[in-house]
Amino acid sequence: ITVDCGITAVEEVKLANSLGLEVIITDHHQPADSLPDAVAIVHPGLEGYANPDSAGAMVALKLAWAIVNTMKTTGKTDPHLREFLLNATTLAAMGTIADVVDLRGENRILTSFGLKSLTASKLTGIKSLIETADLGGKDIDSYHIAFKLAPLLNAAGRMGHARLAVELLTGDNPVSCHRTAEYLKQQNSQRQQLQRKIFKQAKEMIVAAGLNHPERRSIILADDSWHTGVIGIVASRIIDEYFKPAILINSSNGLGQGSGRSIEGFDLYAGLCACSEYLKSFGGHKMAAGLKLEKQNIPAFTDAFEKYAAENISDEQVISHIDIDGECRISDLDENTVKQLNLLEPFGQGNPKPVFATKGVHRISPPRRVGIKGDHLQIAISDNTASVRCIGFNMGKLEKKLLEADHFSVAYEPDLNTFNGRTSVQFVLTDIQFD
Repeated sequence: ITVDCGITAVEEVKLANSLGLEVIITDHHQPADSLPDAVAIVHPGLEGYANPDSAGAMVALKLAWAIVNTMKTTGKTDPHLREFLLNATTLAAMGTIADVVDLRGENRILTSFGLKSLTASKLTGIKSLIETADLGGKDIDSYHIAFKLAPLLNAAGRMGHARLAVELLTGDNPVSCHRTAEYLKQQNSQRQQLQRKIFKQAKEMIVAAGLNHPERRSIILADDSWHTGVIGIVASRIIDEYFKPAILINSSNGLGQGSGRSIEGFDLYAGLCACSEYLKSFGGHKMAAGLKLEKQNIPAFTDAFEKYAAENISDEQVISHIDIDGECRISDLDENTVKQLNLLEPFGQGNPKPVFATKGVHRISPPRRVGIKGDHLQIAISDNTASVRCIGFNMGKLEKKLLEADHFSVAYEPDLNTFNGRTSVQFVLTDIQFD
């Protein structure tokens, strides 16, 4: 039984059949022209299913759910199977958020229930993961999944072998699970260091090659030393910086292995299909994909992909913008209002956290750079109706400009921050506009 893969594995399934194996495929990636000759294919994009944007983890849950229903001898689900499905729903919720799929409709409902049961999960590995991420006793939301728990689990596959994550989530020994979770935390720290190094190299290459030119529509980079488990994350960082589809390729041993990410409105998978003559294999969906190609074909592929991107990406699409849900006064966003906004959880792709703007604010305390490297910014602001503390991630470089500004405007996500048992409203800045 495959999970999150196999929809294009025509030859592999043919071999499995010849060996007497029965293959059931659960996947959500884009299918090719022909499907594998599997015993069954469970895929939300086939047969007109109502939720075509299910993550691979959610598709696997649906198969498990169907099997449990088939095994029922009465109208009720056996207690041990019911507990299994509740645990599986929690895992599917984590997978849905981590895979950045659309959080509307069925995805939102199942993810919401999965998150609610996360802190009460009886899975030993989940408990160890929560403790290791310093989230014990907290109400865990989609942010904690995306930026705290999922990176620890993904570190196993990115830096070594995904087997460790499987062992953690299926283990029942508290000591060994805790040890594995701590090891994954170390692996994730190494991943972050490697990610920063590759991102710095990539930015230098982009500037040197002029790939940041306004008329350029895509960014494709290759290097023999880049870790294949990290280049996908770096591609996402490049999009945040330059707002163009990005593909990074490890080109060692004569064979390039790449990972790409896209911008809203550009179908990355369709772009790879258009350039498939230069590729040995590829797979994925509109926003993310992987590929393999001969090293010698990288220049030709780069030219062909850029040509396709130039024909299919407009000038407006490569301009980074912020969708602001409303302009308001600071006093409008008190603790009770923010609590009501949080009822819209889980937030993510398709259901983003509300963003507000307040014009003409002024600082009531000097901006302060925080974080290990001073990358982030703390500041308290007022608009004469109320005051609030703000945190701006990766905005440390704006400290001097803020000191010189009398008034400025801010875009932000209102949040609740609890410190020393006291909860207060905090703004997480998404942008600062100087008059």
